[in-house]
Amino acid sequence: MRKLIIDTRIRGFADDYKTKLQKQCPNVISDLKTLSKFVSSNNTFKDSTVVKDYIDAIISDYPTLLTLEPKGWDLKKYDDILKRESGLLNKKVLYSIDSKGKKHMDELYKRIVFCMRYTDARRILGPIHQNMGLKSCVYCNAASTLTGLDGDVFYQMDHYLPKSEYPFLCTCFYNLQPSCGICNGHKLTQSSDFGLYVNAGQGKEVNPFLFVPQVVDVGGMGDQNCIDIDFTGKYKKPTVESKDHDRVFHIKSLYHGHRDKVKDLYDKNYKLNDSYIQATHDSYGINPTRQDVLAFMENFPTEEERIHDKPFTKLKQDTMKQLKEKGLI
Repeated sequence: MRKLIIDTRIRGFADDYKTKLQKQCPNVISDLKTLSKFVSSNNTFKDSTVVKDYIDAIISDYPTLLTLEPKGWDLKKYDDILKRESGLLNKKVLYSIDSKGKKHMDELYKRIVFCMRYTDARRILGPIHQNMGLKSCVYCNAASTLTGLDGDVFYQMDHYLPKSEYPFLCTCFYNLQPSCGICNGHKLTQSSDFGLYVNAGQGKEVNPFLFVPQVVDVGGMGDQNCIDIDFTGKYKKPTVESKDHDRVFHIKSLYHGHRDKVKDLYDKNYKLNDSYIQATHDSYGINPTRQDVLAFMENFPTEEERIHDKPFTKLKQDTMKQLKEKGLI
């Protein structure tokens, strides 16, 4: 829900990923060459060199592709080759014949993705995402994205640009985004323009969305209830981007079921007194604000750039903004 500006820190993680993937998968180029030669020789195409030219383009750009930043993605170069053979990437091709003479066929893009070792890339990138603080779905911020002790990735690695259309970016660090299964499922049938990584100077809003809880009094004495949660652009008005994000990922509907999290924050804020704040000061030797103590009680970070640390951090941060606007903290 919040984008990351590519800086020295992010590039460091990208370089670490590239180093590890190349070490673990040293045969990417040789496998691509083998695929190119076999498919070109054993399948019929209107353009006899189209497969070779497409895969050669990948080979010439590899391993730069692994850490190529969005501003450097030359989609047109690859699209121009594909125009020569309609439906090439999704065409089922003969890609091998085993020792028993059995023929193996698959869609071309899937064989390219296999040769580029996406499965290995996913396992390598999982722990790196954890170290980056990407521990919740970047689309909904409502589900955890965790890895196991042995590197198993217990979430889905979504491609910002789909690998079925842009297989050359299937293992690009900046094209892989941690996602929950539900959001990734939504993207299977609909496109989304939410890219996690942006280059400075692209003119893209880093924090483009805002949750606006609808809270009403239900009896006085601080008893308030959240009846709905609006999902808007950052200035409390719907934008093209917020509407598109809601259309694809059903954010407003999803968060309607989590109105209790807003009520909890309102209730805790009402009950929070100066004695508790003073006790926090005495216990930890700090001078916390009311906002600090409330965030501590709810266990979420207050810095906007850390919304991916925990699920529902975005909602809680925006609820905190609302409390502040109302003069309640």
